[in-house]
Amino acid sequence: MTQEKFDDLIKQLEAYSQQYPHMYKLRVAALAAYGYVYIFAAIIFLLGTSILIATIAVKGHLVNKLTGWLFAIFIVPTFILLRSLWVAFPAPTGTELKRKQVPELFALINRLTKSLQAPNFHQILLTSDFNACVVQNPRLGIFGWQQNYLILGLPLMQALSPEQFQAVLAHEIGHLSGNHSHFAGWIYRVRKTWMQILERFQAEQGSEFVALSFYGFINWYSPLLNAYSFVLARANEYEADRCAAKAVGNRHTAEALISVNVKGRYVDEAYWKNIFQKVNDCPEPPTSAFIELGQTLQGQLDTAIHQKFLERSLALKTDNSDTHPCLLDRLQALGFTSTSLPDVGFLPVTSAQKFLGNALVDLTEKFDRDWYSKIESSWKDRFTYIQCIRTSLQTIEEKVKTEELNITDAWNRALWTSEIMGDREALPLAHNVIAMQADHAGANYLVGRVLLEDKNPQGIEHLELGMKGDVDIVLPSCELIYGFFKQQGKNGEAQKYRQKIEVHYQTVYLAQQEREMVSCFDALINHDLSQEEISKLRRQLALYKDIESAYLVRKHLIHFPEKPMYVLAIKCKHSFWTKFRLSSRALKKEGKAIAKIVKEVQFKCYTYVTVFASDNSFNKEEFRYVLSEDYLKKVAEQSIYQSQP
Repeated sequence: MTQEKFDDLIKQLEAYSQQYPHMYKLRVAALAAYGYVYIFAAIIFLLGTSILIATIAVKGHLVNKLTGWLFAIFIVPTFILLRSLWVAFPAPTGTELKRKQVPELFALINRLTKSLQAPNFHQILLTSDFNACVVQNPRLGIFGWQQNYLILGLPLMQALSPEQFQAVLAHEIGHLSGNHSHFAGWIYRVRKTWMQILERFQAEQGSEFVALSFYGFINWYSPLLNAYSFVLARANEYEADRCAAKAVGNRHTAEALISVNVKGRYVDEAYWKNIFQKVNDCPEPPTSAFIELGQTLQGQLDTAIHQKFLERSLALKTDNSDTHPCLLDRLQALGFTSTSLPDVGFLPVTSAQKFLGNALVDLTEKFDRDWYSKIESSWKDRFTYIQCIRTSLQTIEEKVKTEELNITDAWNRALWTSEIMGDREALPLAHNVIAMQADHAGANYLVGRVLLEDKNPQGIEHLELGMKGDVDIVLPSCELIYGFFKQQGKNGEAQKYRQKIEVHYQTVYLAQQEREMVSCFDALINHDLSQEEISKLRRQLALYKDIESAYLVRKHLIHFPEKPMYVLAIKCKHSFWTKFRLSSRALKKEGKAIAKIVKEVQFKCYTYVTVFASDNSFNKEEFRYVLSEDYLKKVAEQSIYQSQP
């Protein structure tokens, strides 16, 4: 279902739910039940038919190959379908909290689950994300039996007062509340389960039977259930806010909403950005990133920074890309307007300090150690890279004093300045590149990025130019423009770029599929590499004594043909016997050679390494996907490498 059709359906259902609320709920319930009916009907039909065939075969003394095949045709898909439904969801990851370790936190959660009549949690996990959520993993797949997880982000707890944190907890637990609408809660869980099932099925490949008979149904049913239950899901968000307000009051709930939006943006867009900027000068990552984060979030943010992120959050408008209403709509539902917002300032005590108690220090230090260990290697690589480009940049700066730079040096100057000192320092240099080449993709992307950050719509023109020149910046450019329009409250314009993002993702997927393999059925064309590049490749291949000969060609591509895919087809030296038939031992030898080449040889562009076979050793039954030497000769005319006898 396209976004346009989804939006139209939501609009119709919103009007219908207001005019006929009971009939709307009945429709949603019927659609939710239909999914279960379909599954059970398919299983009963397949299993019943299998039993019928087996009974007729046994009682009629007709047990033979035919009845055996008929029985297998129905019983095998039955087990495949049951196994597919028994989808195993990975358990959420995080540091598990124990009651003895944080008794006040468990006491608070028990109090809220009891007052909201929500199910108990099997595990409470602490993570490094600025977030809090409830995760339900259906242990029996679509049949339910939920395992409940409460995920709490340490940075979130560091950013909220105890009362604000209780509001967040009450909101999340309120999604599972049995106090208000059992039906809405049931639909919420069914909806989430089907969404999870769809995601898992799209990520995994199953049998042809399931793909044809069940995956097709899932791909039709899930978007439809998503649309029909969307209005209820959004209402559930308001209901969860009311649960929070009932627990701690409207004011603390509003404060929590503001803090989550403002401080969340600060963490993502400012704090971690500043931390990673230190790599330019520090060979080692900081050892106390989460300790410093906690101290920063407990204090009052700079007034200008707070106001900037608050304005961005309040400018967002509710649309159909998310069931969550926008911040302003949620605040208005609590009785606040954009001109009468509660103040969010210094926190005398954070929720992390109150509810994690004595364990806070150890937990924060653990997160710092884990983060350091995870980031250390890439941090050192980045530091080394920065030092290299800093040296190269100094060379260009010396060069510009005596001569005019070419387009390559001018762009490198802008790019490396951006990486070391930031986009704003590189902005005039990027404008110089555009003056030299108006459609330069990288320079236009850099300029457009800065202009949109300054809320200047002219940045869109530069990003559009950049996207025409480089497919790799289509996605980040569309995301920037989408975010810009969202912040301006122009949801219609934003949706155009959201659709463009979806189309691009689909094209990227098709391009990846197109580049996954090469066979004798693919259209191959001659390579376009220079003689110098071919000579360099020949020298590298000469180091592999097992290679007899090699051909280099290019695959004809439909998706992103400007990103070439080369094919290096090799043949190894074999014994007299294997020259006439590719044996398993020969194939193993070829496989080792391919793995070694892929690991060690430096290719200019993406290159797929495979084997080829001459006609007298080409067994078309067993190796129908191996490239033929005759085919390669027609395309490349001659091999790029031939070993010396």
